Amino acid sequence: MSSRFFTQAGDSSDESSSSESGGEEVPVSRAPIRQYASILEESDDEKRVVRSSKDKRFSEINEAIKAIRNAKKIKDISKVFEGFNSLCSTYTKSQNVIAKNGTPKAFIRCVADLEKFVLAVWEDKEQRSKLNKINSKALGALKQNVRKFNKAFETDIEEYRKNPDNYEEVIEEDESDNDDDIETAKDSAKQAKKSRTSSSRAFDEDDEEAGGDGMSDDDSDDMWDESDDSSSSDDEMPAIGYTAAYFLKKKDDDKKERPERKKKAPKQQQPRTSTSKEDEGWTTVSGVEKVAKEKPLFEEGTEITVDVVNQKIAELSSIRGRRGANRKKNIETFELLTETCYKENLGIPVVAKCLYYTCLAIFDYNPSMSACMVVDIWVQLLVTLDKLLTLLEGHREVHFVEGLPDEEENLENLEKPLTVAGSILVIMERADDEFTKLLRNLDPHGTEYVQRLSDEAKLCVVILRIKAELATRKASNNEMCRIYLREIEHLYYKVDYSAEKGGAGNSKAKMDELCKFIYRIESSDHSGDLDRIRTRAMLCHIYHHALHNRWSEARDLMLMSHLQHGISHADIPTKILHNRTMVQLGLCAFRNGYIQHAHTTLNEIQSSQKSKELLAQGLSTQRMSERNLEQEKIEKQRQIPFHMHINLELLEYSYLTCAMLLEVPHMAAHQFEQRRKLSRTFHQQLRNADKNPLIGPPDSMREHLVASAKAMMKADWKTCADTLLAHKIWNLMPNAEDVKAMLKQKIKEESLRTYMFTYSACYDSISPMVLSRMFDLSNKQIHALISKMILNDELKASWDKPTDLLILHRAESSKLQSLAKQTADKLTHVMDNTEKMLGQGTTFTSRGNAAASLTWPNNIFGAGNGSLQMGFPIGMSGDSNRGGHRNYQDRNRNYQDRNRNYQDRNNAGNGGYSGRNRGGYNNSGGYNNSGGYNNSRGGYNNNQYSSRAY
Repeated sequence: MSSRFFTQAGDSSDESSSSESGGEEVPVSRAPIRQYASILEESDDEKRVVRSSKDKRFSEINEAIKAIRNAKKIKDISKVFEGFNSLCSTYTKSQNVIAKNGTPKAFIRCVADLEKFVLAVWEDKEQRSKLNKINSKALGALKQNVRKFNKAFETDIEEYRKNPDNYEEVIEEDESDNDDDIETAKDSAKQAKKSRTSSSRAFDEDDEEAGGDGMSDDDSDDMWDESDDSSSSDDEMPAIGYTAAYFLKKKDDDKKERPERKKKAPKQQQPRTSTSKEDEGWTTVSGVEKVAKEKPLFEEGTEITVDVVNQKIAELSSIRGRRGANRKKNIETFELLTETCYKENLGIPVVAKCLYYTCLAIFDYNPSMSACMVVDIWVQLLVTLDKLLTLLEGHREVHFVEGLPDEEENLENLEKPLTVAGSILVIMERADDEFTKLLRNLDPHGTEYVQRLSDEAKLCVVILRIKAELATRKASNNEMCRIYLREIEHLYYKVDYSAEKGGAGNSKAKMDELCKFIYRIESSDHSGDLDRIRTRAMLCHIYHHALHNRWSEARDLMLMSHLQHGISHADIPTKILHNRTMVQLGLCAFRNGYIQHAHTTLNEIQSSQKSKELLAQGLSTQRMSERNLEQEKIEKQRQIPFHMHINLELLEYSYLTCAMLLEVPHMAAHQFEQRRKLSRTFHQQLRNADKNPLIGPPDSMREHLVASAKAMMKADWKTCADTLLAHKIWNLMPNAEDVKAMLKQKIKEESLRTYMFTYSACYDSISPMVLSRMFDLSNKQIHALISKMILNDELKASWDKPTDLLILHRAESSKLQSLAKQTADKLTHVMDNTEKMLGQGTTFTSRGNAAASLTWPNNIFGAGNGSLQMGFPIGMSGDSNRGGHRNYQDRNRNYQDRNRNYQDRNNAGNGGYSGRNRGGYNNSGGYNNSGGYNNSRGGYNNNQYSSRAY
């Protein structure tokens, strides 16, 4: 049976093949593999294209532009917003490409047209009203973001609007770039084909070694090899399919040279390490140790002197900051140089200089100023600083001079003062900043943060040692103030627990000593830096007083310093410290029971809804759209470490509690003046709570506050106190029990004030004993609170000493209120009489006449003349002579008819309440002769009510 691959061509090859194999069929298992491999190679050659980064980025921008254009056509605002966000992100990723090739003109055209489109949709109020909720929200966000984004391209957009024809709609790709891409694609395809060919050849060799019959190794290698000089096998492939001749060896294949294969280098065995007796005498080599010797620090035979060391330091210092420099090796080189100076006995100043430059090399380890220092490098810095200070403390004759040129250093001459160029104060300040940066970038809830926080004690010891060193050599006032400020900044936020427990406490005396030293600096020694130091020291001093509940000292120092007037001109870290101080001052006032002062102090921070940013304690996720990446990076660098944070939830709860204690009595006293609000944040919480359809037990902090406020509005002080103090956050407050007792007392007092404002109109007199039982207050406290309300003109009342009662004086109502009350009483009386008539079964005729026996009382309206009866011409009188001729329900005779409306301005002068001369009420009371309702067709006639009626 002949194989299906052996068709038409190659009959002679069939015979030779059959004779060689002894009549057996030639195995053809490799033919399909080669066929499929060739097909895969062709498909890869056609599809794979290598593109440059420029074309990739520009194509992404093109796709975003097309998406925006299509969405604008169908006026899908949400899709336009998504396309704009995609365009912005793509533009941010393409900064490197745009910096080389410039901003694409199609991009400028797209953002300019987009801004025009958004403004057109926004101004079309009819179309905007038809938008659904998603598109309407997207339109508002799109308007703000597009305007903000286009500010960076104002000049380009103006040029586009002048010459719009020069700006294409889509970015056009360069032909040269496409040609390069095609060539690159071809080269990569060839490389891929060669790799697949070599892999298939290896597969054949492995198959033959396993015992498979077929061709020899040389034949298979020659058949599957491809060279650049000969044509490829794809060109020889028959159009119909594979035949037997395609797989047979050709004569020309013997002439082809077999390419040499690269042999892999044998793997080097790792040196073994053993501690057995058989391995004694062997040396253990670590994997990190290099085999080749490094270049020595100095050349052989070089005499190591001070000048040679200075030259080496200058050489190493010139490498600092260079790109690609090995910073780790630079630190090790300085350490080796220090050891060399020790061994050669070059003098203490040279060793101190080497240690100083070692510290500088450690600071240069991080290429970026924003990145924090590695923990190992930080520990190494502390060790190096300790060595340097120990050396200087043992040799007081060596001094570091800031700003001294290197040529004026004295490292050898003992007859003159030994001076080294540099400043250990700068080293300490850099180390302090690196420590803050290290804590800022660590996880505050991890163990690593606690371990690094323990290094603060070591850093404080370094500060004290440097302060002693500066005091010994009589440093300038500027340097002493700088070192004092560093010590203050590590002390001001810490609580002295010994003082709280009744002990002596040395933190107050220490802070007074440090701050007063800075305060005593005379103005002649001032510079711009000293003004900042004094401001920061005073803020830290106030913060420390407020932290320990010394309210009067902190308040007086803040008021006398007038810091609030010039803080707007300070730098941002000082402003952050000022915000922290004001918050701590407000909390101190709250703990001491000064609710009004606490509310005033905390209101500015809490009402802005930016407490996190103002206190440098994090970034709020709600305002991410208001800042870009650069601003966010800068704000993160200003954050303070976690152990210095103020509890924001406790701060908000304290502020809202102050607002509740002030606002609820104010609301009760000014029920008709809702525009006067002391705290908008508190009112916002009440409105949000009223919107909830279901009100359950309070769970969160704000729910506790709202429930307490509603209980206080009802003067239920027990429920208010229990609900407010039930939250666990009060346990975080220092002296929690004292604060809770203070709050309970304040709730009683403010509930009493709310009760008196709300229900004083219902009492003529009230006993203070009743109020004392209601609010659990003593008579003395009740008397003091109500007397204060009377003095402040909040309550119209007086004390009756003989009876010990509070006499409440009713406030005189205005004219409008008294008239409205009289009118209401009269209408109520008329309604009652009408109901009585209807209840007695009185019948009315078609003309509206009632039974002759039914008459109205003579003095129903308090008339002086007894003969005056209700002669209504509208059919409700019992007297037939004065009876009306039409039903009182006749619409034409309705007194609310517009023609007879008493509020009509045209008739105000002749009748009604609005007339100044003849209408309304005269001074003697009642209606005058021309008052009342003067329409002759119905209603009240001119003579209905005379001046004698009252």
